[in-house]
Amino acid sequence: MSHAVDAVDAAAIALNQRSWIPTVEEVALGREFFTRRDGLEQRLLPGMPTCRDPQGWATQHVLWLEDVACLADQLLSAWRGYLPGSRMVALLGAYADQIRPAVPLADRLTRAWLNDPQRPAVRSHEETLWWEDWHFPRADRQRLDETTQRMIVIGAVLVTAVAQGDVGGY
Repeated sequence: MSHAVDAVDAAAIALNQRSWIPTVEEVALGREFFTRRDGLEQRLLPGMPTCRDPQGWATQHVLWLEDVACLADQLLSAWRGYLPGSRMVALLGAYADQIRPAVPLADRLTRAWLNDPQRPAVRSHEETLWWEDWHFPRADRQRLDETTQRMIVIGAVLVTAVAQGDVGGY
């Protein structure tokens, strides 16, 4: 079991047993993360059409994860020294660790898109479907699904921590 999983499980148990009630500062960190994360725009690669599916392109999700990892790293850098030993910092760190593997995938997909010599200025919906099928194979998508599922679990513990630390809730 990894250190990040231990931190998430320990925080979830402590919240459930009410042996950890996040401080005002910890709640501020959690709120700032969620506010800024929720404000992130879904990015499209240049010339990528808007997806007809409300969930967007798989590539958009990977780019969003890259942006979230960057945001989490920025907040951790700013708050880690201010809240040493904080469970909220550990939770946010586990969240960032979980999604950080999406960063090289986002880079690989971006490079493949931009460096395609056959790429028209704007791709059609069908061309983009084909491109994602070719450059984002099923195995990568399965790993992304696993990453997303674990990210959701860690996010739920973060939301609970913010809500329990601040009776007003998230």
